[in-house]
Amino acid sequence: MKKRITFILTAIAMLWVSSAFASDYSRQRDVYSGSMMPYDFSKTETSVAWQDSLRPVYLGYTARHGARYLSSPKKIKEISDALRKAESEDMLTADGERFLDMMRRISARTDGRWGLLSEVGINEEARLGADMAAMLPDLFKKGRMESKSTYVPRVIMTMYQFLHALEIPNSRLELYASSGRQNDTLLRCFVADTAYASYRDKGVWKPVYEKYLESHVSDAPARRLFKAGYEKDAQRLRHLAMSMYGLLQANLASGLPAATTEFMSEQEYRSCWLASNVLHYLRNNINPLSDLAGRATEPLLRQIIADAESAVSSSGEVRAHGYFGHAETLLPLFSLMRLPGCYVMTDDFETLADRWQVQEITPLGANLAVILLKSPGGGIYASVRLNGRNVCPVPGKGAVVRWKELKQYWEDIMSELNQKSSKI
Repeated sequence: MKKRITFILTAIAMLWVSSAFASDYSRQRDVYSGSMMPYDFSKTETSVAWQDSLRPVYLGYTARHGARYLSSPKKIKEISDALRKAESEDMLTADGERFLDMMRRISARTDGRWGLLSEVGINEEARLGADMAAMLPDLFKKGRMESKSTYVPRVIMTMYQFLHALEIPNSRLELYASSGRQNDTLLRCFVADTAYASYRDKGVWKPVYEKYLESHVSDAPARRLFKAGYEKDAQRLRHLAMSMYGLLQANLASGLPAATTEFMSEQEYRSCWLASNVLHYLRNNINPLSDLAGRATEPLLRQIIADAESAVSSSGEVRAHGYFGHAETLLPLFSLMRLPGCYVMTDDFETLADRWQVQEITPLGANLAVILLKSPGGGIYASVRLNGRNVCPVPGKGAVVRWKELKQYWEDIMSELNQKSSKI
């Protein structure tokens, strides 16, 4: 009875919120959700890259939290304050009134759940854990898995939801989990590394991004919210348009109807997605302006290597390690690892999205599985899966490589980065 009442209340809430979304508009493309794109299970590969002669002996699993509600009221503060002020002065257009009404409905629905995993995210993690258990059934029959997460509740919940699903068919697997600020150096390098944190806050990327915003993002979506002559600053309007996008792109992750063309044309919405893509590339990735992202995440990569080495060289009691964080955890790491599609060095932002797309690298629920395999002769090999797809981790090599070779490839990258840093 309780479940039925919950379902009815949820359905009522959904109908109430969705009334703000007109049905006679076109749905925006899901990929334009960018960093708020839910995990696309249709793209995962069910087949593994290794032959039957290789036996899985270890898993290193690094993941972003699953789909969530808007992170906090601060996410929409800029557009919220602007609209409320205009409302008090009777300067909203019909578009502005509808957008403000929609925002209030979404805020009311999210109240008390800011930043938490949504039902979409909980279901994502349950499936990801179940899929991993099904892919590596013998690995988790016994032994232990040690996991770490950041102190953020949605990340902790992601870790536990994943582990819970992994444990269901493997009741003899021992799970050890830790969460808290003691893991910041590994999992929140964007805060723990002061040089990188300073770069993200006020680095040389900012004027580059502003220049892109000025030439590519229209101020029209925000301008249509206000009566003529009320807002004249085009730069401010462009930032308000990006705030509008920040609200709309989160709909799917929150379990709301997809964004439509009601407030932005497809081209306007796509331009905001492209700008957001550039922002993530400049702030969170190794790029021509800075390699601080790579240096900041080096402790995590070294830990991943050390944990794997320790596991395969010991008795085999530890079967897996988990590292649970944020998009800002994974983006620097994946660019340091130079995984396919994750490391791009370009200042041609016109074509960046042809080679680097944030929703392909770190969608909500993003994960990297480094699976170590033992041959009948005792050799150790590695298979790497990014978001459920087999990738070739070493240029010019296949999807299965010698672990020693992969480890050396990553160590050489870090050594090269440190040598470059010492010369600056």
